[in-house]
Amino acid sequence: MSDQEYEVIATVSPRSLGPSSLFDQDAAITADNVAQFNSDPSDVRDAKRALIRGGFHVFEEASNDTTISIGGTAKQFKSFFGAKLTRQKAEIGPDETMEFMGTSEEPAAALLQAPKEFEQLIEGAVIARPPTYFAPSAIPPVAPIHANAYQYLTVPDGVAVVLRASRVHRLGVTGKSVVVGMLDTGHYRHAFFTSRGFRLLSTLLGPGASNPSADTNGHGTGESANIFACAPDCRLRPVKTGNDPVGAINVALNSTPKPQVLTNSWGYNLDKPGTSIPNWLKPLEAAVANAVAQGVVVCFSAGNGHLAFPGSHPDVISVGGVHVNLPDENDFEASSYASSFNSTWYPGRACPDVCGLTGKRVNIGGGKAPSLLLPVQQNASLDGIDPQTGPAADGWGLFSGTSAACPQIAGIVALMLEKDPTLTPAKAKEKLKKSARDVKKGSTANGDTAVAGPDLATGSGLADAKWAYLNTMGDVATTFFSAPKEQQMAMVSSGAMPEISQDFVDDLIETLRSR
Repeated sequence: MSDQEYEVIATVSPRSLGPSSLFDQDAAITADNVAQFNSDPSDVRDAKRALIRGGFHVFEEASNDTTISIGGTAKQFKSFFGAKLTRQKAEIGPDETMEFMGTSEEPAAALLQAPKEFEQLIEGAVIARPPTYFAPSAIPPVAPIHANAYQYLTVPDGVAVVLRASRVHRLGVTGKSVVVGMLDTGHYRHAFFTSRGFRLLSTLLGPGASNPSADTNGHGTGESANIFACAPDCRLRPVKTGNDPVGAINVALNSTPKPQVLTNSWGYNLDKPGTSIPNWLKPLEAAVANAVAQGVVVCFSAGNGHLAFPGSHPDVISVGGVHVNLPDENDFEASSYASSFNSTWYPGRACPDVCGLTGKRVNIGGGKAPSLLLPVQQNASLDGIDPQTGPAADGWGLFSGTSAACPQIAGIVALMLEKDPTLTPAKAKEKLKKSARDVKKGSTANGDTAVAGPDLATGSGLADAKWAYLNTMGDVATTFFSAPKEQQMAMVSSGAMPEISQDFVDDLIETLRSR
Protein backbone atom coordinates (compact mmCIF):
# COMPACT_ATOMS: atom_id res chain seq x y z
CA MET A 1 0.00 0.00 0.00
CA SER A 2 1.22 3.50 -0.77
CA ASP A 3 2.46 5.46 2.22
CA GLN A 4 1.22 8.72 0.69
CA GLU A 5 -0.63 10.82 3.25
CA TYR A 6 -4.07 12.03 2.26
CA GLU A 7 -5.73 15.11 3.67
CA VAL A 8 -9.03 13.30 4.29
CA ILE A 9 -9.79 9.60 4.75
CA ALA A 10 -13.36 8.33 4.53
CA THR A 11 -15.40 5.13 4.44
CA VAL A 12 -18.01 4.70 1.70
CA SER A 13 -20.90 2.23 1.76
CA PRO A 14 -22.16 1.02 -1.65
CA ARG A 15 -25.82 -0.03 -1.93
CA SER A 16 -26.55 -2.89 0.48
CA LEU A 17 -28.06 -6.21 -0.62
CA GLY A 18 -30.53 -6.19 2.27
CA PRO A 19 -33.69 -4.16 2.75
CA SER A 20 -32.03 -1.27 4.61
CA SER A 21 -28.95 0.89 4.30
CA LEU A 22 -25.96 0.34 6.58
CA PHE A 23 -26.74 3.78 8.01
CA ASP A 24 -30.47 3.12 8.54
CA GLN A 25 -29.99 -0.03 10.61
CA ASP A 26 -31.33 0.42 14.15
CA ALA A 27 -30.56 -3.08 15.46
CA ALA A 28 -27.00 -4.14 16.26
CA ILE A 29 -24.88 -5.22 13.30
CA THR A 30 -23.35 -8.55 14.27
CA ALA A 31 -21.85 -11.62 12.62
CA ASP A 32 -25.39 -13.01 12.31
CA ASN A 33 -26.77 -10.25 10.10
CA VAL A 34 -23.80 -8.39 8.60
CA ALA A 35 -24.11 -10.22 5.25
CA GLN A 36 -27.22 -8.19 4.39
CA PHE A 37 -25.04 -5.05 4.31
CA ASN A 38 -22.70 -6.51 1.72
CA SER A 39 -23.03 -5.14 -1.79
CA ASP A 40 -23.30 -6.72 -5.20
CA PRO A 41 -19.79 -6.95 -6.74
CA SER A 42 -20.96 -4.93 -9.74
CA ASP A 43 -22.15 -2.13 -7.43
CA VAL A 44 -18.82 -2.16 -5.61
CA ARG A 45 -17.00 -1.97 -8.94
CA ASP A 46 -19.18 0.87 -10.25
CA ALA A 47 -18.93 2.79 -6.98
CA LYS A 48 -15.14 2.58 -7.10
CA ARG A 49 -15.13 3.83 -10.69
CA ALA A 50 -17.37 6.78 -9.77
CA LEU A 51 -15.12 7.69 -6.84
CA ILE A 52 -11.97 7.46 -8.94
CA ARG A 53 -13.57 9.73 -11.56
CA GLY A 54 -14.32 12.11 -8.68
CA GLY A 55 -10.58 12.34 -8.05
CA PHE A 56 -10.39 10.06 -5.00
CA HIS A 57 -7.82 7.39 -4.28
CA VAL A 58 -9.41 4.00 -3.55
CA PHE A 59 -7.51 1.88 -1.03
CA GLU A 60 -8.09 -1.54 -2.58
CA GLU A 61 -6.42 -3.47 0.26
CA ALA A 62 -8.63 -1.66 2.79
CA SER A 63 -11.94 -2.29 0.99
CA ASN A 64 -14.33 -5.23 0.87
CA ASP A 65 -17.91 -6.07 -0.14
CA THR A 66 -19.32 -3.85 2.62
CA THR A 67 -17.24 -0.67 2.55
CA ILE A 68 -14.70 1.18 0.43
CA SER A 69 -11.93 3.29 1.99
CA ILE A 70 -10.94 6.41 0.05
CA GLY A 71 -8.54 9.32 0.40
CA GLY A 72 -8.50 12.77 -1.12
CA THR A 73 -8.40 16.49 -0.49
CA ALA A 74 -10.98 18.54 1.37
CA LYS A 75 -11.73 20.28 -1.95
CA GLN A 76 -12.57 16.95 -3.60
CA PHE A 77 -14.87 15.98 -0.76
CA LYS A 78 -16.65 19.32 -1.00
CA SER A 79 -17.07 18.99 -4.75
CA PHE A 80 -18.33 15.37 -4.73
CA PHE A 81 -20.22 15.08 -1.42
CA GLY A 82 -20.90 18.74 -0.66
CA ALA A 83 -18.98 18.23 2.59
CA LYS A 84 -17.91 21.19 4.70
CA LEU A 85 -14.79 20.05 6.51
CA THR A 86 -12.74 21.72 9.20
CA ARG A 87 -9.37 20.84 10.71
CA GLN A 88 -9.82 19.06 14.05
CA LYS A 89 -7.72 17.26 16.66
CA ALA A 90 -8.28 13.89 18.31
CA GLU A 91 -6.46 12.68 21.41
CA ILE A 92 -4.91 9.32 20.54
CA GLY A 93 -2.85 8.82 23.69
CA PRO A 94 -1.30 10.60 26.67
CA ASP A 95 -0.30 14.13 25.65
CA GLU A 96 -0.51 13.12 21.99
CA THR A 97 -3.02 14.29 19.39
CA MET A 98 -3.61 13.62 15.71
CA GLU A 99 -4.95 16.22 13.30
CA PHE A 100 -7.64 15.26 10.82
CA MET A 101 -10.18 16.94 8.56
CA GLY A 102 -13.71 16.22 9.75
CA THR A 103 -17.28 17.39 9.49
CA SER A 104 -18.28 20.37 11.58
CA GLU A 105 -21.58 18.70 12.55
CA GLU A 106 -22.09 16.50 15.58
CA PRO A 107 -20.84 12.96 14.84
CA ALA A 108 -24.39 11.55 14.74
CA ALA A 109 -25.21 13.88 11.83
CA ALA A 110 -21.97 13.41 9.93
CA LEU A 111 -23.31 11.27 7.07
CA LEU A 112 -22.11 12.48 3.66
CA GLN A 113 -24.58 12.13 0.78
CA ALA A 114 -23.50 11.12 -2.73
CA PRO A 115 -24.36 13.28 -5.75
CA LYS A 116 -27.84 12.69 -7.20
CA GLU A 117 -26.55 10.65 -10.13
CA PHE A 118 -24.88 8.20 -7.71
CA GLU A 119 -27.39 8.17 -4.82
CA GLN A 120 -28.81 4.78 -5.92
CA LEU A 121 -25.29 3.35 -6.00
CA ILE A 122 -23.70 4.89 -2.89
CA GLU A 123 -25.65 4.88 0.41
CA GLY A 124 -23.37 7.44 1.99
CA ALA A 125 -19.93 8.06 3.44
CA VAL A 126 -18.42 9.00 6.79
CA ILE A 127 -15.13 10.69 7.59
CA ALA A 128 -12.67 8.47 9.46
CA ARG A 129 -11.82 9.69 12.95
CA PRO A 130 -8.66 8.59 14.82
CA PRO A 131 -9.31 6.21 17.73
CA THR A 132 -7.88 6.53 21.22
CA TYR A 133 -5.14 4.04 22.07
CA PHE A 134 -5.71 2.90 25.63
CA ALA A 135 -2.27 3.92 26.83
CA PRO A 136 -1.55 5.45 30.26
CA SER A 137 -3.46 8.63 30.95
CA ALA A 138 -1.86 11.91 31.91
CA ILE A 139 -4.99 12.99 33.79
CA PRO A 140 -4.28 13.44 37.53
CA PRO A 141 -6.03 10.74 39.56
CA VAL A 142 -8.24 11.27 42.57
CA ALA A 143 -6.14 8.91 44.72
CA PRO A 144 -2.79 9.93 46.26
CA ILE A 145 0.46 8.32 45.21
CA HIS A 146 0.51 4.66 46.19
CA ALA A 147 2.17 4.20 49.58
CA ASN A 148 4.38 1.36 48.37
CA ALA A 149 5.34 1.32 44.70
CA TYR A 150 4.30 -2.15 43.64
CA GLN A 151 6.50 -4.65 41.85
CA TYR A 152 6.22 -4.85 38.09
CA LEU A 153 6.25 -7.86 35.75
CA THR A 154 8.62 -8.45 32.85
CA VAL A 155 7.88 -9.94 29.44
CA PRO A 156 7.84 -12.65 28.43
CA ASP A 157 8.47 -14.71 31.57
CA GLY A 158 6.61 -12.75 34.26
CA VAL A 159 3.38 -12.53 32.27
CA ALA A 160 3.63 -16.15 31.10
CA VAL A 161 3.99 -17.47 34.65
CA VAL A 162 1.10 -15.53 36.20
CA LEU A 163 -1.29 -16.32 33.33
CA ARG A 164 -0.11 -19.97 33.41
CA ALA A 165 0.90 -19.83 29.76
CA SER A 166 4.29 -21.24 30.74
CA ARG A 167 2.55 -24.45 31.83
CA VAL A 168 1.15 -24.82 28.31
CA HIS A 169 4.54 -24.09 26.75
CA ARG A 170 6.04 -27.01 28.67
CA LEU A 171 3.60 -29.28 26.83
CA GLY A 172 5.07 -28.12 23.52
CA VAL A 173 2.16 -25.78 22.69
CA THR A 174 3.40 -22.28 21.86
CA GLY A 175 1.00 -20.89 19.25
CA LYS A 176 2.92 -22.39 16.33
CA SER A 177 1.67 -21.27 12.89
CA VAL A 178 -1.16 -19.15 14.34
CA VAL A 179 -1.26 -15.64 12.88
CA VAL A 180 -2.24 -12.83 15.25
CA GLY A 181 -3.06 -9.48 13.71
CA MET A 182 -2.55 -6.34 15.81
CA LEU A 183 -4.04 -2.98 14.85
CA ASP A 184 -2.11 -0.24 16.60
CA THR A 185 0.42 2.60 16.27
CA GLY A 186 2.87 0.49 14.30
CA HIS A 187 5.77 -1.80 15.16
CA TYR A 188 9.46 -1.13 15.66
CA ARG A 189 11.86 -4.09 15.42
CA HIS A 190 13.30 -3.73 18.88
CA ALA A 191 16.16 -6.03 19.91
CA PHE A 192 13.75 -7.64 22.38
CA PHE A 193 11.96 -9.33 19.48
CA THR A 194 14.92 -10.16 17.26
CA SER A 195 17.12 -11.59 20.02
CA ARG A 196 14.37 -14.03 21.01
CA GLY A 197 13.56 -15.04 17.45
CA PHE A 198 9.95 -13.96 17.65
CA ARG A 199 8.19 -14.20 14.28
CA LEU A 200 7.28 -10.79 12.91
CA LEU A 201 5.51 -10.50 9.57
CA SER A 202 5.86 -7.23 7.65
CA THR A 203 3.94 -4.25 9.02
CA LEU A 204 1.00 -3.28 6.81
CA LEU A 205 -0.37 0.25 6.50
CA GLY A 206 -3.95 1.27 7.04
CA PRO A 207 -5.32 4.17 4.96
CA GLY A 208 -3.52 7.38 5.88
CA ALA A 209 -0.68 5.62 7.76
CA SER A 210 2.96 5.90 6.67
CA ASN A 211 6.46 4.68 7.55
CA PRO A 212 5.86 1.01 8.44
CA SER A 213 9.23 0.61 10.20
CA ALA A 214 8.56 3.32 12.82
CA ASP A 215 6.41 3.52 15.94
CA THR A 216 6.99 6.99 17.36
CA ASN A 217 4.26 6.48 19.96
CA GLY A 218 5.54 3.10 21.19
CA HIS A 219 2.13 1.71 22.09
CA GLY A 220 1.90 -0.96 19.39
CA THR A 221 5.49 -2.13 19.87
CA GLY A 222 5.27 -2.35 23.65
CA GLU A 223 1.89 -4.03 23.93
CA SER A 224 2.74 -6.60 21.26
CA ALA A 225 5.29 -8.13 23.66
CA ASN A 226 2.30 -9.40 25.65
CA ILE A 227 1.24 -11.58 22.71
CA PHE A 228 4.60 -13.33 22.57
CA ALA A 229 4.61 -13.76 26.36
CA CYS A 230 1.62 -16.07 25.93
CA ALA A 231 2.25 -17.48 22.43
CA PRO A 232 6.01 -17.24 21.71
CA ASP A 233 5.82 -19.09 18.38
CA CYS A 234 2.84 -17.32 16.86
CA ARG A 235 3.32 -15.04 13.86
CA LEU A 236 2.51 -11.38 14.49
CA ARG A 237 1.02 -9.25 11.72
CA PRO A 238 1.18 -5.58 12.79
CA VAL A 239 -1.14 -3.14 11.01
CA LYS A 240 -0.37 0.55 11.49
CA THR A 241 -3.86 1.94 11.80
CA GLY A 242 -3.63 5.65 10.99
CA ASN A 243 -7.01 7.31 11.40
CA ASP A 244 -9.15 4.73 9.59
CA PRO A 245 -9.80 1.64 11.76
CA VAL A 246 -12.34 0.25 9.27
CA GLY A 247 -9.77 0.25 6.49
CA ALA A 248 -7.11 -1.15 8.82
CA ILE A 249 -9.35 -4.10 9.78
CA ASN A 250 -9.95 -4.81 6.10
CA VAL A 251 -6.22 -4.57 5.38
CA ALA A 252 -5.62 -7.26 8.00
CA LEU A 253 -8.42 -9.50 6.72
CA ASN A 254 -7.27 -9.14 3.10
CA SER A 255 -3.64 -9.98 3.91
CA THR A 256 -1.81 -13.26 3.31
CA PRO A 257 -1.49 -15.13 5.59
CA LYS A 258 -4.84 -14.10 7.02
CA PRO A 259 -4.91 -13.59 10.81
CA GLN A 260 -6.91 -16.06 12.89
CA VAL A 261 -6.94 -13.60 15.80
CA LEU A 262 -7.17 -9.79 15.84
CA THR A 263 -6.15 -7.84 18.95
CA ASN A 264 -7.18 -4.21 19.37
CA SER A 265 -6.06 -2.00 22.26
CA TRP A 266 -7.99 1.08 21.18
CA GLY A 267 -11.53 2.38 20.84
CA TYR A 268 -13.92 5.29 21.26
CA ASN A 269 -15.19 6.43 24.67
CA LEU A 270 -18.79 6.81 23.54
CA ASP A 271 -21.02 3.92 24.71
CA LYS A 272 -22.68 6.21 27.25
CA PRO A 273 -26.18 6.29 28.77
CA GLY A 274 -28.67 8.27 26.74
CA THR A 275 -26.82 7.73 23.45
CA SER A 276 -27.07 5.41 20.45
CA ILE A 277 -24.37 4.35 18.04
CA PRO A 278 -23.71 7.24 15.63
CA ASN A 279 -23.70 6.86 11.86
CA TRP A 280 -19.99 7.49 11.60
CA LEU A 281 -19.33 4.31 13.62
CA LYS A 282 -21.73 2.06 11.67
CA PRO A 283 -19.02 0.99 9.17
CA LEU A 284 -16.75 0.04 12.09
CA GLU A 285 -19.57 -1.98 13.68
CA ALA A 286 -19.96 -3.81 10.36
CA ALA A 287 -16.20 -4.31 9.97
CA VAL A 288 -15.97 -6.02 13.36
CA ALA A 289 -19.01 -8.18 12.58
CA ASN A 290 -17.52 -9.14 9.20
CA ALA A 291 -14.27 -10.27 10.83
CA VAL A 292 -16.11 -12.51 13.30
CA ALA A 293 -18.40 -13.85 10.54
CA GLN A 294 -15.22 -14.91 8.72
CA GLY A 295 -14.19 -16.97 11.76
CA VAL A 296 -11.61 -14.54 13.15
CA VAL A 297 -11.45 -14.25 16.95
CA VAL A 298 -11.57 -10.52 17.67
CA CYS A 299 -10.35 -9.14 21.03
CA PHE A 300 -10.86 -5.54 22.17
CA SER A 301 -9.80 -3.64 25.29
CA ALA A 302 -12.75 -2.64 27.45
CA GLY A 303 -10.83 0.57 28.25
CA ASN A 304 -9.08 2.31 31.12
CA GLY A 305 -12.15 3.88 32.69
CA HIS A 306 -13.61 4.38 29.20
CA LEU A 307 -17.03 3.22 28.02
CA ALA A 308 -15.36 1.71 25.03
CA PHE A 309 -16.59 0.75 21.59
CA PRO A 310 -15.88 -1.66 19.89
CA GLY A 311 -14.99 -3.16 23.28
CA SER A 312 -18.73 -3.39 23.89
CA HIS A 313 -19.61 -5.09 20.58
CA PRO A 314 -21.37 -8.39 21.42
CA ASP A 315 -19.24 -10.46 19.02
CA VAL A 316 -15.84 -9.53 20.48
CA ILE A 317 -13.96 -10.76 23.52
CA SER A 318 -14.11 -7.68 25.75
CA VAL A 319 -10.98 -7.59 27.92
CA GLY A 320 -10.74 -5.99 31.35
CA GLY A 321 -7.93 -5.82 33.89
CA VAL A 322 -6.80 -7.61 37.04
CA HIS A 323 -3.84 -6.56 39.19
CA VAL A 324 -1.53 -9.11 40.83
CA ASN A 325 -0.08 -8.13 44.20
CA LEU A 326 3.46 -9.46 43.87
CA PRO A 327 5.37 -11.30 45.19
CA ASP A 328 2.27 -13.47 45.75
CA GLU A 329 1.43 -14.58 42.20
CA ASN A 330 -2.03 -15.74 43.32
CA ASP A 331 -3.12 -12.54 45.08
CA PHE A 332 -5.44 -10.85 42.57
CA GLU A 333 -7.76 -7.87 42.65
CA ALA A 334 -9.83 -5.98 40.13
CA SER A 335 -7.72 -3.21 38.62
CA SER A 336 -8.64 0.32 39.67
CA TYR A 337 -7.34 1.40 36.25
CA ALA A 338 -9.57 -0.85 34.10
CA SER A 339 -13.10 -0.39 32.76
CA SER A 340 -16.30 -2.18 33.69
CA PHE A 341 -19.71 -1.15 32.36
CA ASN A 342 -23.05 -2.19 30.94
CA SER A 343 -23.38 -1.18 27.30
CA THR A 344 -26.05 1.35 26.40
CA TRP A 345 -25.82 0.50 22.71
CA TYR A 346 -26.20 -3.26 23.18
CA PRO A 347 -28.76 -3.98 25.94
CA GLY A 348 -27.70 -6.89 28.13
CA ARG A 349 -24.05 -6.61 27.10
CA ALA A 350 -21.73 -6.40 30.13
CA CYS A 351 -18.04 -5.55 29.74
CA PRO A 352 -15.57 -7.13 30.27
CA ASP A 353 -15.96 -10.84 29.44
CA VAL A 354 -12.62 -11.84 30.92
CA CYS A 355 -9.46 -10.10 32.15
CA GLY A 356 -5.74 -10.00 31.54
CA LEU A 357 -3.01 -8.49 33.72
CA THR A 358 -3.16 -4.75 34.30
CA GLY A 359 -1.64 -2.55 36.99
CA LYS A 360 -3.72 -0.61 39.46
CA ARG A 361 -3.90 3.17 39.39
CA VAL A 362 -1.17 5.13 41.14
CA ASN A 363 -0.25 8.80 41.02
CA ILE A 364 3.18 9.12 39.43
CA GLY A 365 3.09 12.24 37.30
CA GLY A 366 -0.56 11.52 36.59
CA GLY A 367 -2.74 8.44 36.83
CA LYS A 368 -0.83 5.41 35.58
CA ALA A 369 -0.66 1.63 35.95
CA PRO A 370 3.10 0.89 35.77
CA SER A 371 3.00 -2.90 36.06
CA LEU A 372 4.79 -4.11 32.91
CA LEU A 373 8.27 -3.34 31.58
CA LEU A 374 7.79 -3.19 27.80
CA PRO A 375 10.07 -2.57 24.79
CA VAL A 376 9.50 0.60 22.74
CA GLN A 377 11.28 2.52 20.01
CA GLN A 378 13.95 4.81 21.43
CA ASN A 379 12.60 8.33 22.00
CA ALA A 380 9.03 7.15 21.42
CA SER A 381 6.37 8.91 23.48
CA LEU A 382 6.16 5.98 25.91
CA ASP A 383 9.95 5.77 26.24
CA GLY A 384 9.87 8.78 28.53
CA ILE A 385 6.82 7.89 30.59
CA ASP A 386 7.08 8.14 34.40
CA PRO A 387 8.25 6.28 36.36
CA GLN A 388 11.49 6.11 34.39
CA THR A 389 13.05 2.71 33.77
CA GLY A 390 16.63 3.94 33.61
CA PRO A 391 18.57 6.29 31.32
CA ALA A 392 16.58 8.52 29.01
CA ALA A 393 15.80 7.01 25.61
CA ASP A 394 16.68 3.49 26.73
CA GLY A 395 13.93 1.90 24.62
CA TRP A 396 11.85 0.66 27.56
CA GLY A 397 8.68 1.93 29.22
CA LEU A 398 6.75 0.94 32.33
CA PHE A 399 3.04 0.86 31.51
CA SER A 400 0.08 -1.49 31.12
CA GLY A 401 -3.69 -0.81 31.06
CA THR A 402 -6.21 -2.99 29.25
CA SER A 403 -4.02 -2.27 26.23
CA ALA A 404 -1.70 -4.91 27.71
CA ALA A 405 -4.45 -7.26 28.85
CA CYS A 406 -6.04 -7.52 25.39
CA PRO A 407 -2.97 -8.90 23.53
CA GLN A 408 -2.37 -11.31 26.42
CA ILE A 409 -5.81 -12.79 25.76
CA ALA A 410 -5.06 -12.91 22.03
CA GLY A 411 -1.93 -14.90 22.80
CA ILE A 412 -3.90 -17.38 24.91
CA VAL A 413 -6.38 -17.76 22.06
CA ALA A 414 -3.43 -18.60 19.78
CA LEU A 415 -2.53 -21.49 22.12
CA MET A 416 -6.12 -22.73 21.91
CA LEU A 417 -6.17 -22.47 18.12
CA GLU A 418 -2.94 -24.44 17.82
CA LYS A 419 -4.70 -27.33 19.56
CA ASP A 420 -8.03 -26.88 17.74
CA PRO A 421 -7.90 -24.75 14.54
CA THR A 422 -11.66 -25.24 14.07
CA LEU A 423 -12.46 -23.26 17.23
CA THR A 424 -15.07 -20.58 16.45
CA PRO A 425 -14.95 -17.06 17.93
CA ALA A 426 -17.98 -17.86 20.10
CA LYS A 427 -16.41 -21.10 21.38
CA ALA A 428 -13.10 -19.34 22.10
CA LYS A 429 -14.93 -16.76 24.23
CA GLU A 430 -16.95 -19.46 25.98
CA LYS A 431 -13.84 -21.48 26.89
CA LEU A 432 -11.92 -18.44 28.12
CA LYS A 433 -14.79 -17.49 30.39
CA LYS A 434 -15.33 -21.05 31.60
CA SER A 435 -11.63 -21.49 32.50
CA ALA A 436 -10.97 -18.07 34.12
CA ARG A 437 -9.87 -17.74 37.75
CA ASP A 438 -12.40 -16.02 39.98
CA VAL A 439 -11.37 -12.60 41.35
CA LYS A 440 -13.09 -11.71 44.61
CA LYS A 441 -11.79 -8.29 45.65
CA GLY A 442 -10.86 -4.86 44.34
CA SER A 443 -12.78 -2.20 42.41
CA THR A 444 -12.49 -0.94 38.85
CA ALA A 445 -12.00 2.58 37.51
CA ASN A 446 -15.79 2.74 37.13
CA GLY A 447 -16.38 1.80 40.77
CA ASP A 448 -17.60 -1.77 40.34
CA THR A 449 -16.42 -4.24 43.01
CA ALA A 450 -15.33 -7.82 42.40
CA VAL A 451 -17.17 -10.50 44.36
CA ALA A 452 -17.27 -14.30 44.31
CA GLY A 453 -18.48 -15.59 40.97
CA PRO A 454 -18.99 -13.69 37.69
CA ASP A 455 -19.40 -9.94 38.21
CA LEU A 456 -19.37 -6.67 36.31
CA ALA A 457 -15.91 -5.75 37.61
CA THR A 458 -13.94 -8.62 36.06
CA GLY A 459 -16.46 -10.64 34.05
CA SER A 460 -15.54 -14.29 34.55
CA GLY A 461 -12.21 -13.35 36.12
CA LEU A 462 -8.53 -13.57 35.17
CA ALA A 463 -7.75 -15.67 32.10
CA ASP A 464 -6.00 -18.97 32.82
CA ALA A 465 -4.06 -20.21 29.77
CA LYS A 466 -3.61 -23.72 31.13
CA TRP A 467 -7.30 -24.31 31.80
CA ALA A 468 -8.33 -22.68 28.53
CA TYR A 469 -5.98 -25.08 26.76
CA LEU A 470 -7.28 -28.09 28.70
CA ASN A 471 -10.88 -27.13 27.87
CA THR A 472 -9.90 -26.95 24.21
CA MET A 473 -8.04 -30.26 24.44
CA GLY A 474 -11.15 -31.79 25.99
CA ASP A 475 -13.15 -30.97 22.87
CA VAL A 476 -10.43 -32.50 20.71
CA ALA A 477 -10.47 -35.64 22.88
CA THR A 478 -14.25 -35.87 22.53
CA THR A 479 -13.92 -35.65 18.75
CA PHE A 480 -11.13 -38.25 18.81
CA PHE A 481 -13.03 -40.88 20.80
CA SER A 482 -16.20 -40.48 18.73
CA ALA A 483 -14.37 -40.50 15.36
CA PRO A 484 -13.89 -43.45 12.98
CA LYS A 485 -10.56 -45.26 13.26
CA GLU A 486 -9.19 -43.64 10.09
CA GLN A 487 -9.88 -40.15 11.45
CA GLN A 488 -8.34 -41.10 14.80
CA MET A 489 -5.18 -42.24 13.03
CA ALA A 490 -5.06 -38.98 11.07
CA MET A 491 -5.47 -36.93 14.27
CA VAL A 492 -2.65 -38.79 16.00
CA SER A 493 -0.28 -38.51 13.02
CA SER A 494 -0.98 -34.77 12.69
CA GLY A 495 -0.40 -34.15 16.41
CA ALA A 496 -3.99 -33.06 16.98
CA MET A 497 -4.45 -35.82 19.57
CA PRO A 498 -1.09 -36.54 21.23
CA GLU A 499 -0.47 -39.37 23.62
CA ILE A 500 -1.15 -38.37 27.22
CA SER A 501 2.05 -38.92 29.17
CA GLN A 502 2.49 -39.38 32.90
CA ASP A 503 4.20 -35.99 32.99
CA PHE A 504 1.04 -34.44 31.54
CA VAL A 505 -1.14 -36.16 34.15
CA ASP A 506 1.20 -35.01 36.94
CA ASP A 507 1.10 -31.45 35.63
CA LEU A 508 -2.69 -31.56 35.43
CA ILE A 509 -2.92 -32.70 39.06
CA GLU A 510 -0.52 -29.92 40.13
CA THR A 511 -2.64 -27.36 38.26
CA LEU A 512 -5.77 -28.59 40.00
CA ARG A 513 -4.12 -28.33 43.41
CA SER A 514 -2.91 -24.77 42.77
CA ARG A 515 -6.29 -23.30 41.87
